[in-house]
Amino acid sequence: RNTMAYILMTLFSVLFATATMAQSKQALIFPPDPRLDADKFEVLDTAYLRIGYALNAEDLTDLSTYIDLQFLEIGEHLSKYYSAFVVNNDSLCTEWMKQPQIPHGVPFFLGEMGKKTTWSEYQYSEIFRQGGEQTVYVRMPGSLKRYDSWYSEPYPLPHWEIGEDTLTICGYLCQNATCSFRGRDFVAWFAPEIPVSQGPWTFGGLPGLILKVYDAEKLYTFECISIAEGAFPIKKLDYSSYKQRKRAWILKLQRKINEDYLQVAPVVDAKTGKRLSHFTPYDPLELE
Repeated sequence: RNTMAYILMTLFSVLFATATMAQSKQALIFPPDPRLDADKFEVLDTAYLRIGYALNAEDLTDLSTYIDLQFLEIGEHLSKYYSAFVVNNDSLCTEWMKQPQIPHGVPFFLGEMGKKTTWSEYQYSEIFRQGGEQTVYVRMPGSLKRYDSWYSEPYPLPHWEIGEDTLTICGYLCQNATCSFRGRDFVAWFAPEIPVSQGPWTFGGLPGLILKVYDAEKLYTFECISIAEGAFPIKKLDYSSYKQRKRAWILKLQRKINEDYLQVAPVVDAKTGKRLSHFTPYDPLELE
């Protein structure tokens, strides 16, 4: 066993324990995805703030209860939002594929946290924001890499109504705000003390950094767990193989994947030649 690969697997297994399943993440298990080389990137800017968000955490003090750990990096010229688990997955895959003695590619048990990896569009998307626009790069699961896509749209998108309630998050006094956005009602808590008009996922546009946001049914909750000042390189991987597509087309495909991956892939029964199917009800964050 290669020493470097073993060290990386052990280290990240300790840092990022296995994420639990929740209503917002389907049971789509795939081998870790080596198709993006973590060593091939360009540095677009330097972030002076890096904010960590837990997605659907049962316990904010326990990484093993997170669906995902996500980072918002804010630089002078642009910002980036991404999954820390997926970045770890890419790094592990890249290191593994460098080993010449390994004949069969990445094994099932090398993944985002040294375990099996589960696809979610809220993990396998990276968002870059600059000049009133955001570009979203969407990585599809498994055999659907032919649908890897990107699209651009204005940012920020929601229109908020600011309330009078307050809540302390990560030591910052926050105000609440509400909006109706893409088919759901949302509540956000923003920190006026941090003069950054951004937040997790595609949320932003408030007079302060959004530290927590959730939909009315609380199917999806993004909550700040850390705010770090420093000099963090904002990296962009090689997305040259991704195709530009309409956001509505991508949204429709993502829903189909979550509801019935076997049909979309498609997966065929070896004996009958018929497509397999297994439908699972799915409630996406964005309904329209």
